[in-house]
Amino acid sequence: MRFRYFLMTENTFHASYLVTKWIDTFAGSPGNAGVVLREAPLSAELRRARAEFHRQHQGRRELTSQAWRDLEQLYPGLSETERAMVAAFGVPAHTVAEEPNTVFIGRKANDASVKEWLADQCSGPVKPFFFIFLDRMLAPWWIDLTGSRIINAHSAVLPIARGAHAIEQIAAAQDVKRFSASVGATAHYVDTGVDSGPIVAGARFNDPFQFDSIWDCKAHLFMLAFDVLANVAKQLTERPSISPLGIVPDLTGSCRDFKFAEFTEERRRQAELGYLAMRENADRS
Repeated sequence: MRFRYFLMTENTFHASYLVTKWIDTFAGSPGNAGVVLREAPLSAELRRARAEFHRQHQGRRELTSQAWRDLEQLYPGLSETERAMVAAFGVPAHTVAEEPNTVFIGRKANDASVKEWLADQCSGPVKPFFFIFLDRMLAPWWIDLTGSRIINAHSAVLPIARGAHAIEQIAAAQDVKRFSASVGATAHYVDTGVDSGPIVAGARFNDPFQFDSIWDCKAHLFMLAFDVLANVAKQLTERPSISPLGIVPDLTGSCRDFKFAEFTEERRRQAELGYLAMRENADRS
C-alpha cells in the first residue's frame, strides 16, 4: 500500500514559496501526488509568463519598478506581506502551477464536482494525506472522505492566535504578551472548527520584534509555516506506517477566532502602527 499525499493551496504569489519548497523537498518522491490549487485552470499563456518571470528574477530581493508592475499583473492583488517576502527571501524559483500535473479544483473547494474528485482519490485501499495552506474552510465531507488525513499550516501559534489575519489583529490591539506568544507557526489536523484541530507541530520566534514591520513579521511567519508543514510531510513520507496523534488544544479563555471581515483598512493601519509601537517599547526595555 503506497503512501500518497497532495499539497493543496491558493493561487497566490506567497503560495509560490510553499510550492517551491515542496518541489525542492519532494520532487521525485513516489508518493507525491502533486499540487492542488483552489483555482480554475490557468491559461497556458499566464502559466508561461509566470514561469518566465520567476526564472528571470529568481533569488532577487530588489526589483525594478517595471518588474514590480509585471509581478502585480501576473499575481493581481499583491499584498504588503508578499512584497516583504521578496525583500526577505527573494523571488522563489517556481510558480504555484509549475508542475504540469497541477490539479485545478476551481474557486469553490466545497463544490459537488470537487467532492466527486475527492471521492475518487480516496477510493483506494489507502487514503491520501492532504497538506494544505488555504484561505477557506473545507466542508465536513473533506474530513469524512479522507479519514481526517488533512493537515493545515497556520501562520501563528495555536490556539492563542486563531482565524484570519490573527497576528495582525493582535498587533492592532497592541497586546504585547499575546503577540509575543503568537509569533510562530503551527501544523494541525483540520476539523470542523476554525484552527481548532489537534496540533501536530509548531515553532515560535524567540524575538517577536526583530522584524522591520508587521508585514516583514508576517512574511517570516508564512515561511516558517511552510517549513513546519513540509517537515511534518517529510516525517510521514519517511515513516508512512504511522500518523501523528496531535494534541487537542484548549480553546477556553482568550482563544477566539478572528474573522476576515474584521480586518478592515482601519484595522490594517492599526496593525502597522501597533507593531511599531510594541517594537519601540521592546527596544527600550
